[in-house]
Amino acid sequence: MGVNPVLPTPSQTLAPRIQTAVLCVGIAFLILLLRLWYMQILEGDRYFSLSTTNRLRVRPVEAPRGFILDRHGEILVENRPTFDLYVTPEDVTSPAEILEVPKEEIEARLHEGRERPYQPLLLRKDLDERRMVAVEERKLDLPGVSLRVRPVRAYPSGGIAANLLGYVSEVNQAQLAREEYQDFRPGENLGQAGVEQRFDAFIRGLDGGEQVEVDARGRALRLVSRIEPRSGSNIYLTIDKRIQEAAEAAFAGKKGTVVAMNPTTGEILAMVSRPSYDPNMFAQRLTAEEWQRIADDATHPLQNRAFQAQYPPGSVFKLMVAIAGLESGALTPETKFSCPGYFYLGNVKFDDWKKGGHGTLDLRSAIVNSCNVYFYQAGLKVGIEEMTRVARAFGLGDPPGLGLGDEATGSLPNPQPRRRGQPGWSAGNTVVASIGQGPVVTSPMQLLSMVSAIANGGTIYRPFVVKKIAALSGEVLDEYEPESLRRLSIKPETLAFIRQAMLGVVNEGTGFRAKVPGIPIGGKTGTAQVVRKGEGKGIAELKDHGWFVSFAPVDNPQIPVVVLVENGGFGGLVAAPVAKAVYEAAFGARSPFARLVPADTKEPDIGD
Repeated sequence: MGVNPVLPTPSQTLAPRIQTAVLCVGIAFLILLLRLWYMQILEGDRYFSLSTTNRLRVRPVEAPRGFILDRHGEILVENRPTFDLYVTPEDVTSPAEILEVPKEEIEARLHEGRERPYQPLLLRKDLDERRMVAVEERKLDLPGVSLRVRPVRAYPSGGIAANLLGYVSEVNQAQLAREEYQDFRPGENLGQAGVEQRFDAFIRGLDGGEQVEVDARGRALRLVSRIEPRSGSNIYLTIDKRIQEAAEAAFAGKKGTVVAMNPTTGEILAMVSRPSYDPNMFAQRLTAEEWQRIADDATHPLQNRAFQAQYPPGSVFKLMVAIAGLESGALTPETKFSCPGYFYLGNVKFDDWKKGGHGTLDLRSAIVNSCNVYFYQAGLKVGIEEMTRVARAFGLGDPPGLGLGDEATGSLPNPQPRRRGQPGWSAGNTVVASIGQGPVVTSPMQLLSMVSAIANGGTIYRPFVVKKIAALSGEVLDEYEPESLRRLSIKPETLAFIRQAMLGVVNEGTGFRAKVPGIPIGGKTGTAQVVRKGEGKGIAELKDHGWFVSFAPVDNPQIPVVVLVENGGFGGLVAAPVAKAVYEAAFGARSPFARLVPADTKEPDIGD
């Protein structure tokens, strides 16, 4: 009889399985607990930040830029309110949701903001009323889209003094890639030229911000907190708006520059550069094509011709030849040369501007009539080294130091002896340089410093355009004082002679079109030949440049004025009348300079 086997009970069969299940569940709970510990303890701050960011949005509130005013407090640049369209990349579900904005433009902006998905990006500036209303009506269907009121730069007078004031536009991608712009965000505005750029740190102010709670679709629910922006500082320029507007009006339709300065301080009173531009157009976002069209404009409207362009000074340089001759003893006021209308150096003929010549002239008459033949001979007698030395002492060949960007340095002769294979400096080069042609090149600002030194008795001042910086409360934060760069070692009688000769230029000679009754004006005309005559140049582009440098009143100089008309022809014909308009504005009845002119001064006779 067999023995029955002992079978395990059900509880004995399930026990190992239960133990295994309990172990697995225990391990799972342990892993879960470890994960929770990791998320809560080690990564708690990060996840809290992500949660908050997903629920809250920080919207920057742009600070109003400070105003720019003239020396008397007249507003030159201000702000106006505008409505801008912003998108938040994280919340935008479809580019097609944006009203009347090309898909490519939206995608490009979203690509720019890929590294800051919660940072709102500026999409369109200065929406008109129709588009603003359309966005507001559909805002519930436009997650991630918002309208904001923002102060935008406004230039009430349009293009007046535009090249001096500069303009404001968005920081571009090339700038954002540079270290000095790391604190800027895409779409933020900053000064890009002129005073707006040079003093941007003062004008820009300190932005504020809003913390806004949003729902899952990125729609604003409530304002959590707000930090008010702090307005930028106001900039008071040395510019006199009245004189500036008169210079702009007198220069209408011309190409070149007008610049005026206080000769005893270096304060710039007016600065015109034409062709120019309207800085208001940069308040809108320019397309790449629009910007390229401005940058490629052959007339260079963005260039400030007052200190960034350079030209041959023409007959204005004769003042340097005369001073060099008087100081070295090579010339005296009585030195005479004959002018039959031409001059031969060897077999090379150099013509005078006046056919038939001027006859026999002394130094004063040669300056008054701007006789080329006289100065051909005077230059040979003085020598190129002495002429260059004196010109450099007056600031020619060096940047004036205005501090508003790149400045033209010009050039002066650098005579080198003849070497094998090189022609070297010749007497013919000296003849050409003596009338401000050839290797002599200057900027209008350099000539302004030169004529100011003649007017004030021999001091070179650094030109400047900002008088003071003031907070919105009126507190003066910084004030700029005149800076004397050097005192020239020129005899007082030499400069007195030159001033009287320049008075004769206006009263008797080539500058008579600058005459203003009751105001003794000293001046010097100049007509500089255009050397480059390349293919494709029109007749107007081949005409000479016209100069007029001047100061008034001669007996108590207050305002030197330099006028340069590109391709305008004779300086006495096109540039002198512009200076006349500036002086009429400066010494008008309401001008602070009017009291400096004696009321009983008689108008001198006009010579031949």
